[in-house]
Amino acid sequence: MEKCDMKIFTKDKNYSLPEVIDICNQNGLITVDCLKDENMISIEKEGADCLFEFHKIGDDLFKLTWAYA
Repeated sequence: MEKCDMKIFTKDKNYSLPEVIDICNQNGLITVDCLKDENMISIEKEGADCLFEFHKIGDDLFKLTWAYA
């Protein structure tokens, strides 16, 4: 599997959903919507494990809470 730049997101910033999706599209990643059950979004490389997790902190506002190291 080709490596992903783990610095494409930062924990010091709040992201809107369109921002997260834009960054994913630019880096060949997909979003997995877990908002209904877990109030979060998982970011993955297709067919691979989770690389990033964002939790919803407000209306259309997300914070990076976990990144694969």
